[in-house]
Amino acid sequence: MQTTPRLPFLLLIALLLITTTTQANVDAPDWVLTFGKSKKYPASRYLVGFGSSTGKGSEASQIAQDNARADLSRTIVVHVKSLFSMVSEEKNQQFSEYVSSITQSSTSIQLMGLQTEQYVDGDPINPTTYALAYVSLAELNRIYEKKKSELRNQIGRIIADAQSDEQNSRTAEAATKYLSLYPLYEELKEAETILLVANQSSSIGNAFDELDRDIKVLPSDSSEASLMSQIEVTNKIDQLLSQEKKSVEDVARAVVFQLSKQVGNPSGQVLITPLTYQDTKMSSTFARYFRAALENQLGNMVHWNAVRETESFRPKSVQIMRDLANASGAEWLLSGTYWEQGEKIKLMANMRDVNTGKVLAGATIIFDTELLKSAHLGFKPQNFTSALIEQKAFAEGEFISGQLHVEVWTNKGNDNLLFTEGDTMKVYIRVNRESHIRLLYILADGQRTLLYDDLYIDQSKVNRVVEVPEEFECSEPFGAEMLVCLASTVPFKKMETVEVEGYLFIKGASAEVVAKSARGFKRKKKKEGDSHQAEAKSTITTMEN
Repeated sequence: MQTTPRLPFLLLIALLLITTTTQANVDAPDWVLTFGKSKKYPASRYLVGFGSSTGKGSEASQIAQDNARADLSRTIVVHVKSLFSMVSEEKNQQFSEYVSSITQSSTSIQLMGLQTEQYVDGDPINPTTYALAYVSLAELNRIYEKKKSELRNQIGRIIADAQSDEQNSRTAEAATKYLSLYPLYEELKEAETILLVANQSSSIGNAFDELDRDIKVLPSDSSEASLMSQIEVTNKIDQLLSQEKKSVEDVARAVVFQLSKQVGNPSGQVLITPLTYQDTKMSSTFARYFRAALENQLGNMVHWNAVRETESFRPKSVQIMRDLANASGAEWLLSGTYWEQGEKIKLMANMRDVNTGKVLAGATIIFDTELLKSAHLGFKPQNFTSALIEQKAFAEGEFISGQLHVEVWTNKGNDNLLFTEGDTMKVYIRVNRESHIRLLYILADGQRTLLYDDLYIDQSKVNRVVEVPEEFECSEPFGAEMLVCLASTVPFKKMETVEVEGYLFIKGASAEVVAKSARGFKRKKKKEGDSHQAEAKSTITTMEN
């Protein structure tokens, strides 16, 4: 019997696949083709976030939606930080301190009122799920003005109850009620931050009215309004609890005690990240010591178990720290900052639910800097001044693209990073479209190295975790360092380097010169979407044993 030729049949199948893929692209909504821009939801009236995930099905759908929400959160944080830069240095620090728990992670804001659209590209080889999260500015303003009013009233009632307890010598009850205000203040700060963007403010103005103006409390038996600020609440807690603060261990004990009074769950798994100095994301010997002290006090005072980061993990979404905490078995994530205030240190810690991002408890402790000096603990890295110059140099002219997103992280996540001599660091990247990747590393002594140049991410690796095929051991020089990941849809211009012992050191007279030469010049666009660039940075503090 004669065999029927198979070639025409295979060609027919190939043509059908091409036709199907082409038709799918034609039917794709505009926001898929433009990576988040939509005529239906113009930026003048909507906040939008774009996300995508490799694959299809319920898991890919959830990841794409999470990424879209995180993208929208990032937009809010970037806008607020840009407004901070327009005010005086003193005001900038006040605002930054006030909202540090919100801006510490740019993807943590969980917006109410969001709606989503989805689209699945049914490519038979590399299917992708896309999501668009959107909300009208008018609706956002309505929701959060109402929420802000409700929070102010709730805070006012609790303060009134606490004051009543004080008057009746119920000290413990009063302290517990004042402590319960911490999560509410965090919600209030978040509402104020969102309203700042919803109102499309071009000036910081009086957006954070709780920073400079007291909360009004209306006692049930009086028409007169009593006033109490959040700072006064903190001072009141300190007065009522009378917690000893003569050592770092005392400060850790005070933090754990305050947190435990706000969280009803008698047991839980907590991932503690090292605290960072102000809004720099830099850590210190104090932060390392304090983390260990906190872990010790968790075991001594409450039945909470401190977990450590898992050795390796692959985040599914852009919420790296959430995925790291989940992979490490944690239910709660404890993080925070500490701020220099003359001869005092103001330490602010928050504990969040890993999955919802909701603040469950908070603690603010103020103590003398002399406490750290006597313990021989520094609260800033040794190279703080030069590291700050590097940060500012790479912040100037930072590429922020609406169509190209790149992420970079390490085996310890991407926030509050602290590595000790001998630790191994692995680096991972992920990008949402075909790109060329350039990786830089700024050492503590100011030298700048080119880790990888023109690492090409093809379509098969888009939205997938790509591990840099090198491992790095923490060694001297020690201090604040920075990992910079640059992505471009076109190749980068070649950099001048000098090879020393296998490392490529970048030639450049200053941080500003290196930052500009590393990014290269954008090609002049002939049409929309011709070329795009994006970047991501992680501050890493290294120290000796």
